[in-house]
Amino acid sequence: MRFLTLFLFLAIFSCKNKPAENDNSWMNYGPQDAVVDTTSKGYGYTFNDTILVSINAADYAAVLKLKPNMPILDLRPESEFKKGHVWRSVSMDANDKDFSKRLAGLGRNQEYAVYCQMGQKSMEVAEEMKRLGFMRIYHLQRGLNYWGESGQVLQLN
Repeated sequence: MRFLTLFLFLAIFSCKNKPAENDNSWMNYGPQDAVVDTTSKGYGYTFNDTILVSINAADYAAVLKLKPNMPILDLRPESEFKKGHVWRSVSMDANDKDFSKRLAGLGRNQEYAVYCQMGQKSMEVAEEMKRLGFMRIYHLQRGLNYWGESGQVLQLN
């Protein structure tokens, strides 16, 4: 009876789910970098060297608390920034003529958080940062319009 129990125990834990023989896509995945892909139909994950994470307001606030030294880029015009912004954020107007130069001058071996008012412009900038090879980018989905969902308030100048 002990032998039978041991045999069943080993049989259950030694079973592995194998992909189809012609499906080698599983070989491309690993513990490295999960990237949220919001450009394709639906949301999915791919794996690359650069990580782009698009998260909701509550998760964004949690990441900012966990990473107190991470730069936060407010991509709205300066006039909107002065009306209220995320604490510790820096104004970096994405519509400024020198924006591309300023973005290219940032250190790529560092994590950044980005946001705008509605989330669309910041997603475009986050994707550009990904193409430029920035280490990790956290994007605030739906922008500051939904920042209150996380119970957070805006800092005024």
